[in-house]
Amino acid sequence: MSTSMYALSRSEKVCLIFAIAFLTSAVIYGTLAGRIVRAMSADTLVTILQDCPVLLMISLSAGFISTALGHYVIRQCLKPEPARGGVQHD
Repeated sequence: MSTSMYALSRSEKVCLIFAIAFLTSAVIYGTLAGRIVRAMSADTLVTILQDCPVLLMISLSAGFISTALGHYVIRQCLKPEPARGGVQHD
């Protein structure tokens, strides 16, 4: 068994990097929007400016994580069995 058998592919790494970027953006935007929105009085405007973008970024992050996990599981399930014995030709 090789150690690269369980390594992440390039596309799986990119999906996880995007997921981390969206989570970081959600935290930063949520913090900044929370400070700005405290001065406003309209409840609907507060929900639109603060909650909706943060929920969108979190859902995008969950989508990228599930995509990376799906790619990894499919790649592991479809990995061909190594040939036993000598090299076989047609």
